[in-house]
Amino acid sequence: MTKLSYLSPDGKITIPRSIMKFLNIKGGNDIIFEIQGGMLIMKKIEKADLVTSDNLIYKAV
Repeated sequence: MTKLSYLSPDGKITIPRSIMKFLNIKGGNDIIFEIQGGMLIMKKIEKADLVTSDNLIYKAV
């Protein structure tokens, strides 16, 4: 599935509704971004505690 979206000047993106439905992503879900082979990969995670400081680029203080 390929869909076009928009990146706002402040870095926000809109995930097309059809992709949200396909992946069962809803507002408030936790997601993680990963870069592999020059591609940005977004993954839904079930629990925020599965994310460790090892796979965070920025960690809030």
